[in-house]
Amino acid sequence: MKFHEDIIFKNEGQTYGQELIEIMKIEGKIIEVHQTEYSIIDPKMYKPDLVFELEDRIIILEFQSSYIDVADKRRFRFYSALFDNIKNKSKKPIEVHVLSTVESEKTKCYKVNPESRFPIYIHSLKNYEGKEFLNNMKIKIKDNQELNKKELLLIGLLCFMKTNRTIDDNILDSAEIITNIPNLNYEIGQFVKGIILMLCDKFVKDELTSKRISNMVGGNMKIVEDYAKRYAKRYAKEEVKKVKEEKDKELKESKKNVVINLDNEGYSENDIARLADVSLEFVKQTLSA
Repeated sequence: MKFHEDIIFKNEGQTYGQELIEIMKIEGKIIEVHQTEYSIIDPKMYKPDLVFELEDRIIILEFQSSYIDVADKRRFRFYSALFDNIKNKSKKPIEVHVLSTVESEKTKCYKVNPESRFPIYIHSLKNYEGKEFLNNMKIKIKDNQELNKKELLLIGLLCFMKTNRTIDDNILDSAEIITNIPNLNYEIGQFVKGIILMLCDKFVKDELTSKRISNMVGGNMKIVEDYAKRYAKRYAKEEVKKVKEEKDKELKESKKNVVINLDNEGYSENDIARLADVSLEFVKQTLSA
């Protein structure tokens, strides 16, 4: 499955990404969601999961299903350095945060050199009982109770909760329950489905399960493609309107009458032509009439 979730996260991430980082107890307000694919001389593509710019710092957010080792630490440090070089025009400090399916809350450090250490902040949702949470959501849906934003986002993050089921099964459960919610708000629904698709792409190894999840929440990517088209059309209309308003303003300014007091001495024919924005020949004909 190939999925470029930037389409969703770039447009909805500032609203619902805020809820996401609050679930992880990361403090701060998101002001921008950045593209996550960067390439330099090496044609290999480097892709952190999510990059949020807060008011005071940059957060690189990674989803991880294994214990963080030295290779991961180097990779995270490289993401930070690469983003700093290409995108971080504000020169804000950059932090790497990891939402892990296996590790508890802690901070690990990568020793860059004898005097410099690069911290990696690990978050866990193991305080949530996955089976209990899933059952509660099913009951609420059956009783036509409205789910709040936090509950909807947690549905997408079910695989990070405490559970005896496999990651594949939990992501499949997330896909099934999000598609069974009646009258699901389109925007946050797209954001949660985007998380599920990304986690499926990252963690689900079984091809049939991956395809089933993708078809369920992505409609063979039709939902994502339709969303992108609608957003592009809306953005294009806004741009056209903006250009039209600017042209109307310019036209209005150009139609203002130019008044030149010919009683004042010192105006040459060339001065009048320049000020009135007309030809010199026209000025000569007018003055001689």
